[in-house]
This record gives sequence, structure tokens and C-alpha cells, in this order.
Amino acid sequence: MRKPRHRSDQSLLHLVEQATELLRRVDTSAWVWWFGGTAPLICIALHFWTDMSRAADAWNRLPGAALLLALAYGWMKVAHAWFCDHLLRHLRGDQLPKRMPLRGHLRLISSQALIHSTTAWVLPLSLAALLPFGWAYAFYHNVTVLAVDHFRHGGRARDLIGAALRQTRYRQGSNHGLMIVLLVFGLMLWMNGWLGVLQISMLLKSFTGDENAITRNPWSFFSSTTIATTVLAAYLLGGPLVKAVYTLRCFYGQSRKNGEDLMVAFRATAANPAVLLIVIAGMSCMAPSQASGQQPMPAAPAEQASPDNLDSAVLDQNIRQVLQQSDYQWRLPRGERPPEERGWLAGFMDGVRQWLGEVMKSIGSAIERWMKDLFKGWLDDPMKGGKGEVKGTPWADFSQMALKILLIVLGLVLAVLLLRQWLKSPPKPVQGAAALPAINLDSDNVVATLLPENEWLKLAQEKIDTGDFRLAMRALFLATLAHLGERRLLGIGKSKSNGDYVRELARRARDRDALRQSFGDSVRVFDWAWYGLHDVNRETLDQFRDNHQRITTDGSAR
Repeated sequence: MRKPRHRSDQSLLHLVEQATELLRRVDTSAWVWWFGGTAPLICIALHFWTDMSRAADAWNRLPGAALLLALAYGWMKVAHAWFCDHLLRHLRGDQLPKRMPLRGHLRLISSQALIHSTTAWVLPLSLAALLPFGWAYAFYHNVTVLAVDHFRHGGRARDLIGAALRQTRYRQGSNHGLMIVLLVFGLMLWMNGWLGVLQISMLLKSFTGDENAITRNPWSFFSSTTIATTVLAAYLLGGPLVKAVYTLRCFYGQSRKNGEDLMVAFRATAANPAVLLIVIAGMSCMAPSQASGQQPMPAAPAEQASPDNLDSAVLDQNIRQVLQQSDYQWRLPRGERPPEERGWLAGFMDGVRQWLGEVMKSIGSAIERWMKDLFKGWLDDPMKGGKGEVKGTPWADFSQMALKILLIVLGLVLAVLLLRQWLKSPPKPVQGAAALPAINLDSDNVVATLLPENEWLKLAQEKIDTGDFRLAMRALFLATLAHLGERRLLGIGKSKSNGDYVRELARRARDRDALRQSFGDSVRVFDWAWYGLHDVNRETLDQFRDNHQRITTDGSAR
């Protein structure tokens, strides 16, 4: 007999699609953690790579550079843990998490530094054995995903390791399939970036006419510096997808016991701010190619065929005639018209263009001075002489250029994210009582999401004033459902029964016995009065209202 499929057993591509949607909807602070944690390591790793592979006295700086690289790696892992926590809280709909104590922060930093320090030798050994590599790779990602929430609730590092190990047993075949999919995605991303460096270098030469490290020496395109730069850039852009995939795996794995995957079905109705993933795409253009066939030059007259009979005036005339052909017109500089023939509008536009050019030139000079001050004493070429003249190869120039471009791109990404967060429209104000829809409490189509909790309470008071205690009880029960729905303890649906609500609250509030007991009593009294057609007196209604107060008090407690 075939084993029934669990509700969280998603296919590989569907899980990747969910991870992409999760990255599109996560808030800006998560991306600040990702870029703020990954960018320093990338810059330090590129400097370490170029310095240790090219400098003659690199061994003298090795201990300090290695320590700086290790600190940057530890900071990146802590920042990735907070990034994954934002993703996990978005899945759970928990926008106001419990504050982490100081002891939790210290345990988070120490555990990430201790556990991930073993990655450099555990993963290669597991890859050499081939079989346990998938479990080891998933374990380190699980440690990153579960760390913040684990220490926020007072957990210890040993328990975190145990939880991460248990999570590695969740859908092991799917884990290996996801690794293959993510590997193919990473290789494609890296190849696009690697080829994009070559195309950008060729385009810069075509548009500016200036040589660069790659156009001067095409073999530098296959250098270790170029490959390291593109690999780290691919990790910067593709890493969030990997973290999102393993965040979903941990979420679905834990949902087998606590049922938290039911919240994913209600993400479309949650009013969380969505921040689009900033994707950096490289230009993909081809350099202009020369025309394959050219018209032959016209033959010179017979009397000018001999070098002794060449006349300079005739030769200049022939050259001008040849240059007038369409094959050579695009190579010639565009001639300018006299000022008296151009008009006032053309003169005004020339002035604006010159002013913009001067402004851009001043901005470029300021950025160049800032970059020189930033990298002063850090990226200096060890092959420079006493007078500052470069005596070695252009490798150091290329590494500095790559680092500058990377920092500028990261700065632009952060600026766009902050600008989008600042320009985000404020939440719409709640409409007044006049804009609320008319509610017929006798109808079976009334859902608790039609009104907020306070409006249901007002409607219940109106029914009490008119003496209709039965409709007042239904309004109070709908107010209870609206309160639990606003607290993400229930997912309100038209097709759900009261028994469904009781079972759902039992899953989501397992550790809150008083809340579950009070809600069960309210459901039992409401079903007795509404579906049993029993009369409701003032005493029963007062007890039902008191029970509603207990539910709101227990439901608001975190």
C-alpha cells in the first residue's frame, strides 16, 4: 500500500518557487542583515586572496589577515542567522517576536563561531566520502536557520545541535535533489557573471577607448582573481535562495509536530510589508563587429600609379572621396555646425550638457578620492617602488577595480532598499462606522472577518439594549473569533466549523491551557444556544461575556 503524502511534502520545484516568493515578500531589515553580513567578508576575502597570491612579503601579514578573515566569517554567520530568522518569522506571521536576552546573544555568537568553524574540514571530508555530504550540508544550514529562535526562548547550544541533526532526517531524498537544483542554479549564476566581466571589459574599451587588465592580457580572464571575484559575487546573489529553501525545510519539518504550516495558507491575507528582492543583472551585449565585406578602393589614375608621379593635392582629394563612402562614415568624428546656424535652443542644451559633465566629473573625482582614502594602506600594491610607480603586473589594479565596483553596487542596493522603505505608503486608516457593511446576524453567511473585534462588541451591546440576547451572544462569539484571528491563533474561514476552530487552537496554543479551556466553553455554550435553539437569559449572556474577557486576556498574553 502506498504511503499517504504529507501536506508539507512539496515537490522540489514547488519548494524553490515558494522560497523565491518568500524572498520577494520579506521586509527590508532582513536584506540589511544579509548584505551587511556578507559584503564585509567578500571584500576581505578578495583582498586576502590577491594579497596572499601576489605579494612577495605576504607571509609577514598572514596571521593578522587570517584573523580578520575569520572574524568576518563569524560575523557573516551571525548575520545569516538573523536573516533566516526574519524569513522564519514571516512564514509564521510573527511580527512581534519575543526579545532575546543578553545571554541569548552571547550563545548565538559563540555557537555560530564554534559550529561553523568546523565547516572547512567537515564538508571536504564528507564530500570525499560522498555519502554523508548531503546530511552535513543540511546540518550547517539547519544550525543557521534555527539558531535565533532557539536562543530567544532560552535554549542551549547542545540542544541546537540536536535539533539540527533531527532536522537532517526530514525528507532526505528531497534534500539531495535540492542540492542538485541549487548547484545548477549557482553554476549558471556564476557563468553569467564570469562572462559578463568579459563583455563589460570589451564594452568599456569600445566606448571609452581605454585599455583595461583583461583587454591588455586576455589570459587574465582565466586568472584566479577573476574567478574568485565572480564566485563570491554569485554567492552574494544566490545565497539568499539557498537560505530560503532550508528555512522552508525547517519550517515544514517542525510543522509535522506543531502544525505551524497551516499559517502558510493565510499569508495572502496578512498585511505584512513586502520588499522586492534586488536582483543585479549584468549587461549582455555584443561588441560591434566590423563589416565583413568592404568595397574596394577606386583605382588611381594611370598617370598617378607610379610613386614618382604622386601629387599631394590629388592624393588628398582621392582620400576624401574614399572617406565619403558609407563604410567609413561611422568612423569619422561628427562635425559641429557654426554657432550662428545652431540657434538658441542648441546653445542652451550645450550649456546644460557641459554643466552636467562638470557635475558628474566632480562627483567622480570625489568618489575616486574617497575610494583612495578607503583603500589607502590596505590595497596598496606590494610591488610599488619608493616613488609610487608600479613595477609589477596589472593584477593589483584589476583587483582594486573589482572591489570598487562591488562596493558601489552594494551601496546602490542598500540605498534603493532604504529609499523604498522610506517611500512606503502608510497603512490606510480604518474606516468609520458609517463605512462598515450592514450585518445580518441571523444569516449563516456571516464571517468574523467582516468586522473588527470592537465593532462586534458594539453590535452585541446594541442587541443587549434591545433585549435580543440570542443575537447578542452570536455577536460576542464572532468578536471572540475576530480577536483570535487578529492574534494569528485562528485562521478564519467561511467553510470551517466550530469544531475545526477548537482543534486548530489546540495545535497553535498547545502550551496555553487556560485559553483552550475558555474557548472550548464558549463554543459549547454557543452551540447549545444557537444550534440547539435554547433560550438565552441575561445570566447566561453575562457568563458568556465574562468568558470572552478571559479569552481576550489569555489571547493577548505572549
